[in-house]
Amino acid sequence: MKYGEKILKEFDVDTDLEIWPNNNKRDYTIKITLPEFTCLCPRSGYPDFATIYVEYIPGEFVVELKAIKLYINSFMSRNISHENSINEIYEVLETKLKPKYLKVVGDFNPRGNVHTLIEIDSNLVAKQSDKESLKDEILKAIKDEFKSEKIEREEKRKVFSEKKESGFKKEFRKDDKREFKDSKESKERRGSKFGDRKDDKKSFDSKKPKREPFFKLNTSDKKPTVVKKDDNR
Repeated sequence: MKYGEKILKEFDVDTDLEIWPNNNKRDYTIKITLPEFTCLCPRSGYPDFATIYVEYIPGEFVVELKAIKLYINSFMSRNISHENSINEIYEVLETKLKPKYLKVVGDFNPRGNVHTLIEIDSNLVAKQSDKESLKDEILKAIKDEFKSEKIEREEKRKVFSEKKESGFKKEFRKDDKREFKDSKESKERRGSKFGDRKDDKKSFDSKKPKREPFFKLNTSDKKPTVVKKDDNR
């Protein structure tokens, strides 16, 4: 085994991907192009070739260039898909460097008349995570609301059962009797009022002047007159 093959085979991303501290306070962009990316198709085993573009604004650390070259070349003997390889590179760099901004693009050479371009941008990832966090907050608020309503219902049920046990039924019946009595008295009062109104109406009708009745003429007794026709005319 050649020394290069041995290095790539024994490459450990946790220990061998070297990072350096970023000594600059201002923000700046680092762009790295890696045109010799190679991996093996997980289905057929045929090699896939791509150019990897890394762009990031460093936070506390920057990646050492030889280390990232060896890391990218370590994919040479791995059976991995286009999508998984680019996502893995993005996750490793994001975890190691903790950059302010990170973008990884994999531009794969056409194979079988298919050209693949995979891009991961931290701005898009952040928006998606914000949406997910907002969704989680809404779901949590809904759950808390249902939980509080459930607790409130249980407390009301508990209070009602306690009142029921302490003779709440008797008090309720007494109140019902009082209400029934009050309603009966009110009905009687209303009845007396209506009775007074009827009496008032009768007295008013008695004071009205009486009208003389109209008599209809009976015309049925009259006999019809017959007119004779004069023939001399």
